[in-house]
Amino acid sequence: MPTRLNEVLKNDIGFIAILFSVAAIATWLLLMPIVPAIANATMHRFHLRSGSFMRFAAQFPIPAMYNFANRTEVNDVPPGFVDSFFGSLDVDDSFRYINHFPARDATFSVGRYVNLRDGRDRWFTLESDYRGQQLRTQLHLKNRGERDFVLLRQPES
Repeated sequence: MPTRLNEVLKNDIGFIAILFSVAAIATWLLLMPIVPAIANATMHRFHLRSGSFMRFAAQFPIPAMYNFANRTEVNDVPPGFVDSFFGSLDVDDSFRYINHFPARDATFSVGRYVNLRDGRDRWFTLESDYRGQQLRTQLHLKNRGERDFVLLRQPES
């Protein structure tokens, strides 16, 4: 039997690649609660803020699980525009929880349609929390014409 296993491992490079991929994904998921850099990289992926496309693509096989507290807020006015008048109001009520990728409200299907169907500019605030780490991203979807928007990430404050 060991001879047969050796033959399979020698001749089937695809099988070895699958085993390596499963081991790498399992290692990533097991280390995420322990290594803050891995959790941070995953949160950046969810906000479409990975340092490069290669970092984003390398994480593609990692399942987008319910690990983070992801919240989104959509506004008709820029962040901070109304704060000076209503600074004492509790703004946490305007956020809603969303699974997986919070940026999909601005970039994908139903969320995009619901938030952008009237053709006006929108400002999105995305937040993800995980074991004491927090990532906040502000996006501006600027109207460029009928059903045409440009996505602008706002400078970090």
